[in-house]
Amino acid sequence: MTMLEVIKIIYLNKEKGDFLKYEILADETGKATLALAHISLQHQVGLLSYAVWTKVDEIILPAEKMTGQTAGETLQLAVDMCVKHRAEWQQQN
Repeated sequence: MTMLEVIKIIYLNKEKGDFLKYEILADETGKATLALAHISLQHQVGLLSYAVWTKVDEIILPAEKMTGQTAGETLQLAVDMCVKHRAEWQQQN
């Protein structure tokens, strides 16, 4: 069984874009291994309006870059990859 723990949540947007929420997950050693990207979707049911965070992508951190890195260094790499993902995501969608 694999257990991952959310170690950081960040919200990123572009100048005119919506925020994406990124959950950075770490393995049992505390090193970041995966980030989940979410968008906020607005729903309307009758008079009730609400938003739900919906997963749109998984960002898998490359194992070769993680070897020999501290937990803090892997977290910084994960944040950098999320920033890159956000910059490119707006262009695709």
